Amino acid sequence: MQCNNPERYDQNKALATGTLFPGLDLPFHAAVTSNLKVNTALAELMALDFAIDELGLYLTTHPQDQEVLDLYWSYIKLANEGRKKYQEMYGPLLQTDLTPEEGYAWLNNPWPWEVGGND
Repeated sequence: MQCNNPERYDQNKALATGTLFPGLDLPFHAAVTSNLKVNTALAELMALDFAIDELGLYLTTHPQDQEVLDLYWSYIKLANEGRKKYQEMYGPLLQTDLTPEEGYAWLNNPWPWEVGGND
């Protein structure tokens, strides 16, 4: 059972271990652990989204934990800001991020793997 205000991993370690809370980090027998070492804008967004989901689950059973609630909203703000910057640089992340004016196209050419190539 989790107590109020438990210790927390940072969002990158949480994504790599599968939980935000060290007390719930119970590795499976013979499990392969991966260290998420990719430091990209997309990896940061994934880590923030994971932490938001974990905090939301925690808040379901601990709705009065104000410190975690504040952290939850600050992560949502960071994720929204990061998502906006990411989409300005790279285009939409989700199909639902397209606007009617753009039609249905993820991006205009070139595709990411076509940039630079083997010149």
